[in-house]
Amino acid sequence: MKRPAISPGSLVLASAAGLLSLFLVVGWVLPGTWAAERSAVLDVSPAQLYPWMDSPSGWQRWTPWPDSGVVREGPEHGVGARLAWDDEELGDGSFEIVQTVPDSVVRYRVVVQGGAMHTDGTLRLRPDGTGTRVEWREEGDFGNNPLMGYWARFMAHAQGAELEKALERLGELAERRREETSADSTTADAS
Repeated sequence: MKRPAISPGSLVLASAAGLLSLFLVVGWVLPGTWAAERSAVLDVSPAQLYPWMDSPSGWQRWTPWPDSGVVREGPEHGVGARLAWDDEELGDGSFEIVQTVPDSVVRYRVVVQGGAMHTDGTLRLRPDGTGTRVEWREEGDFGNNPLMGYWARFMAHAQGAELEKALERLGELAERRREETSADSTTADAS
């Protein structure tokens, strides 16, 4: 008796199912964690930078936020100061300041999608000549999602680029503040 031949369509379908299964298994095994770090020297003192870092309203001036559904919670600044959002594109999430050392350190946590993904971040301010070195590190965990294991491989680069942009905006904000302070003192001296 002759064996029935496997149709080409069945072979293609079985191969595709096998590749998809392999893709998901590899994604499941890949760690969903990532880390990114950037630094910049800004021409202002730690005391001038710190207020933009220990309050959610300060963060909103130099980092991107969802366009809708953002609500401030807790104190205005310091530990427990928080922003929460429920954005149509980004889903639900929160940003909370979890530790501060005045003019020196701010630690925060970002949680999205009910805790399925989180990011822990630390900003350190160190005097550097006449300015301040801002050292920013983020570590994240995408949880147990086989597709996000692949994305975690690219997060160091992608999030690092976002940190650079935010530090650039912070530097521009600090420069404007420094120019305003300088202009105010020149006006006061002239009077």
